[in-house]
Amino acid sequence: MTNKIQKGKPNLVMIHSFPTNSHILAGLYEYLTDFFNVYPVDLPGFVANLKPLETVNMMNYADFLRDRIEILKLDNYWVGGVSFGFSVANMVGDHRGCRGVLAIEPYLGSENLKMSNKRKVFYVLAIKAIELGNVFYKVFHSPFIQKYLLMGSSANLDKKIKNILDTMDAKTFFETAKILLTSHEVDCKLLNVPYILIINKIDGSIRADRIISRFAYEVDDLLIAHTTAEHYPKTITKEYFEKRIEKKEVDKIFEFIKKYDPSV
Repeated sequence: MTNKIQKGKPNLVMIHSFPTNSHILAGLYEYLTDFFNVYPVDLPGFVANLKPLETVNMMNYADFLRDRIEILKLDNYWVGGVSFGFSVANMVGDHRGCRGVLAIEPYLGSENLKMSNKRKVFYVLAIKAIELGNVFYKVFHSPFIQKYLLMGSSANLDKKIKNILDTMDAKTFFETAKILLTSHEVDCKLLNVPYILIINKIDGSIRADRIISRFAYEVDDLLIAHTTAEHYPKTITKEYFEKRIEKKEVDKIFEFIKKYDPSV
């Protein structure tokens, strides 16, 4: 993968959502390559060729991302993440060359999930039972998990679920899920750089109104752009995102980026 800057395009280091990877989000990344030089980072345990973390926690994910950014040797870049991926990107700390953060439908703690406390407790207790019995693989490949892993079982989701089951480490899945179900709210702004928030105001998985309010309150250099993309689209293609993010929102994003990135 080259790190040569293409004229007019800023570099973007991207971290996937949970429970996906760069292969599943290929359509989103293909869409982003029209505007950025995209450098996808897959986290340990989310793809078959990356050994899972010995201890699964957000700090270890952030340390892994920091090492990957060092390997890329980019003079300047934006760092972005989808949902859970934003939280990992945001924890990387002030880093040489980082021009800004792209937060796509970001996860900010379990309080911002559209899920009842009873359901959260049920899932956490179920994961603890799985941990106690050390039956990660068996449960992960059960028909129940395959059916409900991504909140439904349409034909498109079935294909996507199979992709996840074929590539993701079972223990990583359950331990990361437990983190997302139990983590408390964190600060939106952890880096001293501008932020771009891309969010669906009627997102079905996160409390968008609360997240927008928190970003507006905490981040000084902030642009909020809107999309109609779903949190878990049934079809993840370039064409899907071209329809779900209006041109005026894209233009607004790049006017904002130009203020901070001379490479654009």
